[in-house]
Amino acid sequence: MAGSIDKFLVDVSSTALALGDRTMTDTTATTAAWPGGAIGVAAAVAVAQDTAPGTPETSATTDVIATGGSMTSSSSHWSVDFPYGPTPTSVDVSLTWVSVHGGGDAFSGYDLVSSSLHGLL
Repeated sequence: MAGSIDKFLVDVSSTALALGDRTMTDTTATTAAWPGGAIGVAAAVAVAQDTAPGTPETSATTDVIATGGSMTSSSSHWSVDFPYGPTPTSVDVSLTWVSVHGGGDAFSGYDLVSSSLHGLL
């Protein structure tokens, strides 16, 4: 029973930049893989305020690379600017998640009779 092993790859990244008198950024990216699938999640948040005349600027981005099997993904990006008042504020939020999965026998590339390791399980 010769065949190929299903291989899955998920790579996620996140970046947050903020320019202003008061700034806050936070990013996270995590992945997990198991026989037959992989999943990844990335999030980025950027917040900036200006107390002097000026316009704060923010940028939050997430990106994903996924290969193998069937892919399901979702990306969201929110940007809110409050340019008026004593403390103009800018907020950017980005969120991306992806999963890949597929059929097939993960042990097929090892010429085993079945995935139960020759009936031991």
